[in-house]
Amino acid sequence: MSRRPLKYRSDTSSEGAPVREASAIRGPNSALTEFLRQQGISAEDIRRRHLERINGEEQGGEGEEDGGEGGGEDGEALLEAVEEGDTVRNAADEQMAQEELEIRIASRRKRRAAAGKDDEDEYTDSETEDGIDNDGDRVTHTRRKIVGESEKCAHCFNDFVVNVYSKISESGGYLCPDCTKRQLDKERAIKKNQLISRKKRQRLAVALLDRQDVKFPSLLDLAIKKVTERIYDVEDLGDIGDVNMKKIAKILCRNRSLDDNTVKLFLNTHLSKLEFWDCSGLTSKSYNQIAAYCPNLQELTLLMCGRLHNDNLNYFSTNLSKLTKLDLDGPFLINDATWKNFFNTVGDRLTSFKIGNTHRFSDDSFLTLMDKCGANLKSLKLSRLDGIKKKESYDVMPAYLTKLQELEISYPQHEDLVDDTLLINLMSINGESLSTLILDGCSGLTDDFLINGIRPFGGSLRHISLQLLDQITSEGFVGLFHGWSDNYGLNEVYLRKCFSLGDEGIVEMLLHSGSSLVELSINSIKDLTALTFQIMKCANLTYLDAGFVRCIDDEVLELIGKNCPQLRVMDCYGNNRCTSNAVIREGLKVIGRQSDTV
Repeated sequence: MSRRPLKYRSDTSSEGAPVREASAIRGPNSALTEFLRQQGISAEDIRRRHLERINGEEQGGEGEEDGGEGGGEDGEALLEAVEEGDTVRNAADEQMAQEELEIRIASRRKRRAAAGKDDEDEYTDSETEDGIDNDGDRVTHTRRKIVGESEKCAHCFNDFVVNVYSKISESGGYLCPDCTKRQLDKERAIKKNQLISRKKRQRLAVALLDRQDVKFPSLLDLAIKKVTERIYDVEDLGDIGDVNMKKIAKILCRNRSLDDNTVKLFLNTHLSKLEFWDCSGLTSKSYNQIAAYCPNLQELTLLMCGRLHNDNLNYFSTNLSKLTKLDLDGPFLINDATWKNFFNTVGDRLTSFKIGNTHRFSDDSFLTLMDKCGANLKSLKLSRLDGIKKKESYDVMPAYLTKLQELEISYPQHEDLVDDTLLINLMSINGESLSTLILDGCSGLTDDFLINGIRPFGGSLRHISLQLLDQITSEGFVGLFHGWSDNYGLNEVYLRKCFSLGDEGIVEMLLHSGSSLVELSINSIKDLTALTFQIMKCANLTYLDAGFVRCIDDEVLELIGKNCPQLRVMDCYGNNRCTSNAVIREGLKVIGRQSDTV
């Protein structure tokens, strides 16, 4: 590459030699070139010294040393200029400067190797280093390593030679190799204890959310856990038993490990009841295998069965000739024609039908269900069925349903579809046998249903769920529970987000059913006061959901624990007045306090 010619001024120096016009050279890359020129360093000089140094190294001696010293000042200037971030404007100068740098580095390494030294022997640099103080907290020390020098150990005061692995003590001195090892062991032990404590808190939190106690697992639980880990080898164990297989199925569903391969392990010809709580991993092929391998099934529960196809349901209707109870959640691929064919086939032998979370179960499907199976249905669940859009479809229910023991109508598409008149008629026909009534999300219901439907006909009720019914009031509850002698007491009551209820209604309910209650939800009934909890003396209550009830504080929390001796779990999410200062009796788990951390 040719070099750009230099410009000269018109005048001359005192010696008569032309003077170079340095100011004529400009550009972003010209600083190093100009610096080297001012120092009298040129690319030719660098090349010449390079060749001389190579010849000296080949002869084994003086040339290397001389070369290392002769260009020392120039080389150091070159390194300083490179560190300042300048670059050589001329390509030839830049290449020569790089070669000079590489040569000096190589020469220095060779001299150290000849003297028997290592790069680390001259290592002196400041280093930041983490340590652990007496309280177990991590601190950062900054120290100067003097590798190769003799020091006294800060702990044992023995002399030793500092190396790159020497640790610094908490007081600031260096540690000998033995004390360094002990210091590292101490730090590892602290980290291990911190990890164990963190895992213990996590286990406690998980158990708390699962409403369980942290305890040593039984031998059976350990065996079941091991079986689930080696589920594909379970056939080699032989007969495990239906109860244990059910536990294994629950674990697989909870871990979403139930698929086309593992489902085969739970299918056999003698089964009369089969429950899978998460079928999201099953394909159409697996559903057909259920009907093929379990022809004696009488009760079948398939939740989250989004892949259940028309062909599968048709196969159920023909091959499961003993099926009397069917519970499906999410079968959104089944169309009207298939539902009609299924109900026509199973007919009146179907005594329990539960379906939820599908928009393709339409008015026609529902009317076919009522016509073909309604007379013998004892349990009916209709939840989140957006395909039932006509009020007339619900209104025909009292004409067909006469033997109900369990009824759930929850979250209809519109609140007008389910009204007081419909429920009063249903209660008048099925009141003597009906024990469970779930009407969550039927927000069109009012106090009229409570007073004229449940009170005169609900003497057999034990389980009532009226969540999100914002039109029922304390007056309606007083009218229902005050002097309600036909009913001997409710066992489960769920009233989440019944915003119009207050102290008067809940107190009347507690006076009537307090001694029989086992589970109670008053979540988000915001107008309650401490008076309700002074009345709440429920000897058999085991679960209470009192989240987002503003009046609950540490004192009320303690009072609830005393008045409900069998209470095991209490949810208090959203109650920011419940703190860690509350006195919680032994055996009661309080979940949801802001002060509780993992």
